Order: sequence, then C-alpha cells, then structure tokens
Amino acid sequence: MLFVSLDSVRADDLTFTDPGAAPHMTRLAERGTRFEQAVSGTSWTLPAHAQMFTGNPPLVHGAQIDTVRIDPLHPTLPELLAARGYHTLGFWTGWYLAGEYGFARGFERYESAMTIDPAANVALRRALEQRGDSEAAIETLLEQVASHQDITSEQLVEQARAALAELDDRRPVFLFAHFFDPHYDYIPPPPYDRRFDPDYAGGIDGRGYWDNRAIFDATKQPPRQISDRDLEHVRALYRGEIAWTDAAVGALLELFEQRRGLAHTLVVIAADHGEEFFEHGDRGHRNTLFDEVLRVPLLIAPPDLGPRASGAGAPRAVAGQVTLSDLLPTVVDYAGAALPEGIHGRSLRPWLEGGALPERAAVSSLLVRREQPGVESQLWLTQALRTPREKYVRTLSFHGGGRTRLRSFVRYDLQRDPAEAAPQLDVTPDEFRRLWDTFEDGLEPVRAAFAALPHSSAEERGTRARERFSADLGALGYAEGGAEGDGEPGAPEPWLWSPPPRLTPP
Repeated sequence: MLFVSLDSVRADDLTFTDPGAAPHMTRLAERGTRFEQAVSGTSWTLPAHAQMFTGNPPLVHGAQIDTVRIDPLHPTLPELLAARGYHTLGFWTGWYLAGEYGFARGFERYESAMTIDPAANVALRRALEQRGDSEAAIETLLEQVASHQDITSEQLVEQARAALAELDDRRPVFLFAHFFDPHYDYIPPPPYDRRFDPDYAGGIDGRGYWDNRAIFDATKQPPRQISDRDLEHVRALYRGEIAWTDAAVGALLELFEQRRGLAHTLVVIAADHGEEFFEHGDRGHRNTLFDEVLRVPLLIAPPDLGPRASGAGAPRAVAGQVTLSDLLPTVVDYAGAALPEGIHGRSLRPWLEGGALPERAAVSSLLVRREQPGVESQLWLTQALRTPREKYVRTLSFHGGGRTRLRSFVRYDLQRDPAEAAPQLDVTPDEFRRLWDTFEDGLEPVRAAFAALPHSSAEERGTRARERFSADLGALGYAEGGAEGDGEPGAPEPWLWSPPPRLTPP
C-alpha cells in the first residue's frame, strides 16, 4: 500500500486529468477513481493529517492546536496495519508531521526527509534542548528549512528506496509519504519554474512569499498589494511545484511497480488542505474554511481492479462528497482489518468497485487564538457543515469561565454561489432557527463518534512540539498569537479537543 500526502494542494490545481500538470498521477488515474468533491476537515496540516490517521474530523480527534497531540488512546492507521502484519514505513517533510504529535505510532520506521545534514540535525536537537549560546545558529538552520529553500521530495524518494530494499518481501508493505514541496515558498527548479508562465518578465519569484510586503501588507487597506499579473505568476510557480512533486510521486510509483506491481497495490493520493490566492482577501491557509482551502484532490487506485461499466481501464470520477476521514476506513477495509469503534469516516470501497454510498455532510473546523491589545486572549472556533448544495459556517469565541459567544453564522448556496461570494444573512427569525437546527443536526454524528471513544487526560494530550519548532513554524507564517498560530492553550479544557454540545440559537 502506498499513501501519498501532498501538502497545500488545491483541488482545482490537481485534477488528475491533465497530463501537462501532473503526468504520473494522471496516468495512475486511468485505473483509479477521482473524487471530485473531497473535503478536508480543516485548513492546515496538523489536524488534517490527524484526520487521515484517525478517521475522524478535528472536532473528534481534537488535535486542533499546536500544543495538542493525537490522543494516545485513539488507534491510528499505521497501528491498525502493523497489527495485520504490515511493514509500516513513514517519511515526512514538515514539522507538523513530527512523531511527537502522535504520527509515529505504529511505524517501524518514521523518518524526517528534510535535507539538513544528519549531524547538524543532531546538534540542532541538542541545542534546542539547551537554548544556550547557539540560539542564533538554531534560528539560521531552522529558517533554511522553514522558508522551504530546503527541497525535500528527492530526499524522501531516496530514503523510501533504501527502506524498501531492506524489507522482507513476504510481508505486505504500507508506505506513507508526505510531500511538503507544494507548500510556499514557490521555488520549483527548472524547467518547472517556467512551464506554466514562460513569458513572465516581472519581479516576483516566489521566495519569501509569506513575508513579502509586495504581496500582502497587513498595515495597509486592502492588505493585498500584489497585482493580478504577478499573482498569476505566483499561481504558475505553485503549479510548477505540484508538477515537480508529481515527478517524485512517479518515482515512488515505479518503486512499487518494481516490488510487486502497481496492479497489486492500493494507492491513495490526497492533499491535506488547499491554498488561498486572495479569493477572499488573503493568501496561504489556516485563515478560513472557504472551499479553496477545504476542497482537496483525492485519487484512489485499488488493487486488482477489473473492467468497469464505462469500459476496461477507463478513468472514473465520483461526484459524491467524501472527506479525509474516509481514508482510514478505506485502507483498513482493503487490508482486511476490522474498523474500531468511534470512527466517523466510512470506507469508499463501494464507490471504488462500481457501487454507491448515500450522501453525507462534511464537518470541518478551525480553532485559532485571537489577540487584541488590552483584551483577554480568546480562542475562536469556526465550524463548517458542507453538502454539495449548501454550506453553513459558524464562528464561536470562548471566554473565561466557559462563556461562549456567537460571532457569526452564515449559509452559502453552493449551486448558485460556488465562489462563496454572497453569504445569506438576511433571514427571518423562524428561518434562522431552522438553519441553526439543520447545522446542529449535522453535528450530531460527530458528537456520537466522540462519545464512543476513550479519552486521555489533559496532561497526556499535551505536547511541547510547538515550542521546539517555533522558529521554523514562525518563518512558515504560523506566527504566535495571530490567525496562523495559537501559543499555549488558555480556554476551558473541553473546548480544546471535544465538539461543543448542542447549542440553542441566540
């Protein structure tokens, strides 16, 4: 089994139908299934990957801020596969996939594929623990990784190649590969740097993207400073990163072809979240729950797939809505393992083999700390309930003593307004209550999944990973105290890793 995670890739920039954009993954799609409405449970890396590993959205697994790990009592995908006798290998290229967050559980090998020299990496870890005179060197090393001038995809492939060569061929293999290169900075190597915009003659090159005030300046109104033409080039560089990462994915596919043949391999390719390019006034991610960050590419190629109704070898696209929670149940299904209690996701195997599944709403969330001068720090929780036809978005803030305040509640008609440009705000009180109840009803399955799981204490859920990687994360745009960071938790404990109880309309 091969499970590929692509960091920060939008569904409309990787469709698996354009050989010019991603030839290797497009070729794989000829025998796989494309899911055209795959929805992430959030808009940033840590909770999205925890969703893939647990089969539950962030409101259930609870790893929604930098200082909370996956609950040690919740089974993870590699643990379930290891129990079935699989070799389990994992390779990651961004700090939010660090084993300290719980991702290493169940893996025989779980390795960083960042290309800092191994000796320097050991020295870096020791210095991080001491935080002594070498702090300046620490910051320099971390910034080199954080700005993503450190390219990682080729290193990941080489580590995977070496690991596979050492394995016993008699046991099945599960390999997880996290590719960070599509994340900004956008600095694809030639020829990918000019492939999608060969005539550009401007001054934007994709380096220092997050902090570049020629792109975004929070001190000005509007903050967006980049021109349409320069933004078009940034988007082309982003597509170049995706195309270059496709070549690395192709190399992994070739390794599995040589090992046992792709026809006998379950392959899952998904992104954790998308990316904003000023559709709603901002860039990056971990800002909102609009579709540009929630909709992700998803391709699943099952093993030994026979002829389909549309013709042998013909690609298939599924229009029904699925979520990242469905990946664990699907992989576990093909591994022949039992699905544990308390899993919100469901196996997509019926769709992969010509059947169908009933429609199901997707639940997403984003928990961030809001800082204002002279005001007590607050945690804001934005929740989204999405179907292919409509989307509800609600934001709550949590204050001392467990007080909750409604900040906003809107509905989007996705059929008439797919760009989410016209929130429906002007409704009667009766209509508001009906919409509110629809939203709350949609959250009930999430609450049921949470109630069916065991839960560890607050001490066992905490991690100091955010502190350890603070310089790196800050350079990536995940700054303390802003919309991109959280700092230490300060809200009542239950709001950090449990879905809110059913709320009455204000």
